[in-house]
Amino acid sequence: MKSELKITVLGTGTSVGIPALGKLGWGKCDPNNPKNKRQRCSILIQNENTTILIDAGPDIKNQLIEHNIKKIDGVLITHQHSDHISGLDELRPFYFYNREKIKLYTNSETSIFLLNRFDYLFNRNKNSQSYFEPPLELINIDYYQNLMVNNISIHTIKQHHGVIDTLGFIINNTFAYCTDVVSFPKESLECLYNLNTIIITGLRSAPHTAHAHFDLTFKWLADLKPRIAYLTHLSPESDHDTVTKLCPSGVYPAYDGLVINI
Repeated sequence: MKSELKITVLGTGTSVGIPALGKLGWGKCDPNNPKNKRQRCSILIQNENTTILIDAGPDIKNQLIEHNIKKIDGVLITHQHSDHISGLDELRPFYFYNREKIKLYTNSETSIFLLNRFDYLFNRNKNSQSYFEPPLELINIDYYQNLMVNNISIHTIKQHHGVIDTLGFIINNTFAYCTDVVSFPKESLECLYNLNTIIITGLRSAPHTAHAHFDLTFKWLADLKPRIAYLTHLSPESDHDTVTKLCPSGVYPAYDGLVINI
């Protein structure tokens, strides 16, 4: 791997994915364009030695199989909504080979939620006779914290997501991942200027209470001035080709399977 970082976009859809179940289906997205088929939001960050997963929703098994991922060195969780965590159980086989627990990093609010929903993945029941060994290790992190996963550096920021806050991640001071955000504290925005690449929420044309719409995201990007930016968490209203035409120079809708070398 010649580049310092390889970013693989595993999923770019909302909580229902595209196509969605029921009458919603493809929404306004052209089903003949494969870039409109969107699994739930997740990305991989890799260099020669390290693989980091951000979020693990209900599609994560198929997403990781598709990209032939054999190991995970760490998992970053942005927040506790189901489309970002409901696939955590699928990560168990990564523990089977060497019996080393997979480190999962998230904030205290999400940690509490995960321990309630997935306690068996982190803690062994002392009264249980089961052979099952918890495969995950929970590590609490905070906003505006620096940490290392092997040789990849991570800086966390706070993002407002309606009634809760989410974690954004800046990787090696060059790439930022900012999904599920509708506004930023000033301190967070100050961390995002002049990066090489940003992947950021761009839900749809109309405003939303928890996710930035296109005009708001474009306004941020015009100020932040990344070299290139990609929109994620695209709704069934947001056809790939239609959104491409709306984007200003240097901004593009991401799609499942997109690979970015930085």
